[in-house]
Amino acid sequence: MTTQTLRALTRELATLTTSPPEGVRVQITNEADLLGNGGIVGIVQGPAGTPYEGGYFRIRFAFGEGDFPNTPPKCTMISKIFHPNISKTGEICVDTLKKGWKREYGIGHVLVTIKCLLIVPNPESALDEEAGKLLLEDYQEYYKRAKLMTGIHAVPKTPPEEFADELASSKPIPTTTQKPATMLPLQPHSHAINAGVSKPAEQTVPMKKVVNTTAAAKAKRGLKRL
Repeated sequence: MTTQTLRALTRELATLTTSPPEGVRVQITNEADLLGNGGIVGIVQGPAGTPYEGGYFRIRFAFGEGDFPNTPPKCTMISKIFHPNISKTGEICVDTLKKGWKREYGIGHVLVTIKCLLIVPNPESALDEEAGKLLLEDYQEYYKRAKLMTGIHAVPKTPPEEFADELASSKPIPTTTQKPATMLPLQPHSHAINAGVSKPAEQTVPMKKVVNTTAAAKAKRGLKRL
């Protein structure tokens, strides 16, 4: 591998460290031998909604004597996983790492492709025949097996430190809400108790008309004189 290629790889590692794609990270395990087997390890976070959710899957990169980036790196899944396109020895079957490789691809593209493979497996090119058969014939059982393997082999006690920033940003921001005023219990006031009881209407006593008898008599006498 030429010095120019090594510099390009170093630049990509710097970019992946500062601005990684969502759900993928890189870990430099041997700075003295970046190109050796395991000098660079990728980590893929299990996508939500899949049986791999909660897991962190490690992929070992090896460049050997290859002419990277003209030729793809060799990638091996270190974490044990139940997946149609990943063998029990960790071989990964994806076209990006074979005939579909392009020079402009890099480590980040490989990791994103593997993440997509966890979301949408391809049973037609299965390396694990049992997983491929279950995926087609009994998805519930496939999901159960894959989730079990994830829980045993890929879920750490604490998430990798490389994902600390992403996990922190994914936490919901607490919002300040005004607590509702404490409602005091209603007091049994008399008007509240009787509010629903209709009272009988009070009877109106007719007022008797009071007549001045003296004035009436005088009026009669005046009429007679006429």
